Amino acid sequence: MPSSRIAGIVDAVSRSVEVERGDGTVALTARLRTTLGGAPSELWPELTEADRLAQWYGPVEIDPAETDSAESESAAADATPEADGAGERAFRTVGGAHGRVLAAVPPHQLDLTWEYADNVDRLEIRLDPEEDGTSRLTLQQIARLPEATFDAYGPGAVGIGWDIAILGFVARTGAWRELRLDVPVASPAWLASSEGADMVRAWSIRWAAASVAAGTDVDAARRAENETTRAYGGTVDAALV
Repeated sequence: MPSSRIAGIVDAVSRSVEVERGDGTVALTARLRTTLGGAPSELWPELTEADRLAQWYGPVEIDPAETDSAESESAAADATPEADGAGERAFRTVGGAHGRVLAAVPPHQLDLTWEYADNVDRLEIRLDPEEDGTSRLTLQQIARLPEATFDAYGPGAVGIGWDIAILGFVARTGAWRELRLDVPVASPAWLASSEGADMVRAWSIRWAAASVAAGTDVDAARRAENETTRAYGGTVDAALV
């Protein structure tokens, strides 16, 4: 894949970082934004229905809403969009994270816990309509990491997984068709290819730049960039090894 095509795909997403250090940990917010073709109501099912998620993210099990049968008619009559998140429905990704739905306001807001190992992060997704009929997707993960982990890998350790997910989403939905980008399917085989490795490095570079903008030392950010690139199987910068 030509470097210009990689840059076009990578830069269709903007990335920003907030970093707050204290007591040996780092409070990290990793944020991604991109413009998608289609209204929020068209895109919402791709983010919330298990059969749709399976086609671009992977298998996701979502518990049914827990509603007492004797009260179901009353609850349905009184339901508001905010109530869709009530009951904190659980979900599980196969072989990955699990969590609870904290709030769901179709077709604009989805807040989750994102739990893996000993971490309980918060994931916030927004779909905001634009005047031209497109949607602005904002996805942010709010995490608390050991300071040593952040120093070793930087925000890319959190963010690149979502870069891969967004690539899968737009390949499935064609949501970047107006950008005329040849979007690859982010399969494990593609990520292991030379093209995938170059894409991983490009993502890592962008996350390092966002980290520097948030106040991280440049040399420290570059070292973390290289370690995250290595962890995801990307093409490392030999000068930083």
